[in-house]
Amino acid sequence: MSFPPRRLLAAALLGSTLFLHPRGASAGPTPPQPPNAMTSSEILLGVQRLNVLGRVLYVAAHPDDENTSLIAYWMNGALLDTAYLSVTRGDGGQNLIGPELREQLGVIRTHELMEARRLDHGKQFFTRAVDFGFSKNPEETLKFWDREKILADVVWVIRKYQPDLIATRFSPVDRQTHGHHVASAMLAQEAFAAAADPKRFPEQLTHVKVWQAKRVVWNTSSFFFSARSLPFDPTQYGSIEAGGFNPLLGRSYAEISAASRSMHKSQGFGVDARRGARKEYFQFLAGEPMKSDPLEGIDTTWSRVPSSGAVSAKVSELIASYRPAEPAASVPGLLALREQLGKLGDDAWVATKRSEVEALISACLGLHVEAYTKKLTVTPGQNMGVEVEFVSPSSVPVKLRSIRLPLSNETLSVEAALPVNTLVTKSLNTRIPDNAPSTQPYWLRLPGTIGTFNVPDQTLIGLPLNPPSVPVEVTLEVGGQEIRYALETRFKKVDPVEGEVRQDLVIAPPAFVNFSHPVLVFADPKPKTIEVRVTASTEAVKGQLTLEAPAGWKVEPASVPVALKGANAEAVATFTVQPPATPGEGTLRAVVTVDGHTFSQSRQRISYPHIGLQTLMPVAETKLVRADIQRKAQTIGYLPGAGDDIPESLQQIGYTVKVLTDADMNAAGLAPFDAVVVGIRAFNMQDRMATWQPELLAYTERGGVVIVQYNTSGDLKVENVGPFPLKVSRERVTDETAEVRILAPKHPAVTTPNLISPADFAGWVQERGLYFPSTWDGKWTAILSSNDPGEKPLDGGLLVARSGKGYFVYTGYAWFRQLPAGVPGAYRIFSNLVSLGKAADQPLP
Repeated sequence: MSFPPRRLLAAALLGSTLFLHPRGASAGPTPPQPPNAMTSSEILLGVQRLNVLGRVLYVAAHPDDENTSLIAYWMNGALLDTAYLSVTRGDGGQNLIGPELREQLGVIRTHELMEARRLDHGKQFFTRAVDFGFSKNPEETLKFWDREKILADVVWVIRKYQPDLIATRFSPVDRQTHGHHVASAMLAQEAFAAAADPKRFPEQLTHVKVWQAKRVVWNTSSFFFSARSLPFDPTQYGSIEAGGFNPLLGRSYAEISAASRSMHKSQGFGVDARRGARKEYFQFLAGEPMKSDPLEGIDTTWSRVPSSGAVSAKVSELIASYRPAEPAASVPGLLALREQLGKLGDDAWVATKRSEVEALISACLGLHVEAYTKKLTVTPGQNMGVEVEFVSPSSVPVKLRSIRLPLSNETLSVEAALPVNTLVTKSLNTRIPDNAPSTQPYWLRLPGTIGTFNVPDQTLIGLPLNPPSVPVEVTLEVGGQEIRYALETRFKKVDPVEGEVRQDLVIAPPAFVNFSHPVLVFADPKPKTIEVRVTASTEAVKGQLTLEAPAGWKVEPASVPVALKGANAEAVATFTVQPPATPGEGTLRAVVTVDGHTFSQSRQRISYPHIGLQTLMPVAETKLVRADIQRKAQTIGYLPGAGDDIPESLQQIGYTVKVLTDADMNAAGLAPFDAVVVGIRAFNMQDRMATWQPELLAYTERGGVVIVQYNTSGDLKVENVGPFPLKVSRERVTDETAEVRILAPKHPAVTTPNLISPADFAGWVQERGLYFPSTWDGKWTAILSSNDPGEKPLDGGLLVARSGKGYFVYTGYAWFRQLPAGVPGAYRIFSNLVSLGKAADQPLP
């Protein structure tokens, strides 16, 4: 991930010491990361923060659920430490910027939240809960999440962060919203009490102490009431004004909030700033009652720390004497304050404010300290060069005492003054331990359950990202005091367009192994030739590549020699995979053996401008599916929407697929195709749909088949998606095991060329479908019906209409999840849909 130096600083200092280390999330005395650049007014805001001792924990279910307006105000206006606890990482949602889903989408949304926090300056936490998709009630949610386990995580974050106030985004008793939303509020309210009870989760107390917040409140608004057709009386709720302007930052809290919220790009959440007054409302839930302000009765001054009476006065002096044109003039006062804080014992707030003071000293000096490497990727056992550079532009004397590499416990003693405004670089070499874990995100290292990530290390739980792979500690002497700063070694390069680019260091195996497809689907017993790519991560590799197949499947050859000449060198090995004669599923794993050691990790790279390059290293395996899938059509055009893997999935079973462009959207361009598949949300996302729609309808009239996947009910680019009216709703079937009933058993959609039965709806993942039409013209034929337990039947998930000589299909069933997951029945049904044009002689029901 690449950040400009000023952004690093704003996230560091304005976010307070708990976030000074980019990976840190504890309330302990973590050495601060020195900011690289900071405006004079930002420094003054940081000095003002020294006299505010208060914390707020905001709790909700997903990335994007947080109230960034409130976080921006509390952090930058009230100067309270404010953190957002997102119970999930959003991995069960949809992706509007690319094809990544599930774990990869969770990584994207994790980094989008980190970018959001860098803008509003809050901190970020997570639990181990998996976003398993839309849930209609909290009971289902808490069952999948394992209630006690996720409750323990919320308690852990409360005990570690020690908030004075806990605020939820959702009501714990609302029954008309996402089950995850309600469950997050229920857990927050329950954890409020459990965190203070030494009998609850006592195993945590070897790391943290029990903690009692003052109260927990629901941050409500008129929207929650209007959406449920209920009256909203603001006089019944506590409130604060959060719409102010911060002259030191030159921005209103609404502007900060909008920039923060607009980082949720995978969800299309760009918003306007809505400048001006903004009331925030609160309903008391538990703890000490309040009259209006949720912070009532919470001491946010130094009086909460014993023997600290002189500290507040000293900070006030620093504020009054601050010279914007000469921040370095405040260094002596900050050093005196640091020394004074050192005499106040081990109170958590003392440690926090001491770290803030240390960061401010660095900022006032204009100090630049950075640790970087010229290698993006290293492997355990390798040596790695680390460059640590310093520039101290002020006239205040600064002495470099030492540089320490905790990973190898090596210390370089320097004992030299830093010359004024002169670059000083120290070169070190460290060995990556043989047992160093890969930089695979910690929550993805071990297999989990449908609802919970597997994280056995208690100290990792709650962290937004992995701890630094190669930390560096530098010790400086300023005004006779030693100050220790923590750095994270990152890869740095100079790009001819972007300039300086920084990315996270990757610790990886010596070689990666990638299958060409995450799922291999065999529509018949014929063997397939598959390709497996082997990539050297850092240096030359020699070894053997083998594929481990399940019983009944045959792979030839037994192994393939691998000889790669250097870093990033690649070789493609070809294998023949023979499936069994009868349907079945299994897993094919790739293993590369190097110097007697076996490795089985693939490499997935995710790169978007707003989150930078992210590298994942999941197990190198592919799902094997042997199914009986007949097909009549051959050539398919695919019109992209928000992004899905439907083209690759259809190619798996022998279809020829072309991704359509604007130049293809005419009679001549569409004529060669047996069917055209429209990607998810295309009618929401593609600005050209109003132009393309007539061409699709004309193509259908001439005998073509158009299959439109789900769209959301808002922001449709056309009045009618198909040739006849239908109304898209928010109705969905979230239970992937819910019964599916065939309403039109003689329709070719369920008879030709595959005869569909209830068995074809087994093994579905995450959900049946979403955004089903609620009403439709009589010219549409409803093919399937399904519903969640206890709810009314939903018949609009698969609608088919004859239009001229062809067929038009609108479907809310989640093919974009089922086909990439290798669900056999989904392939059989979808094959029938694209084959409808070849079944025109079939009688309609």
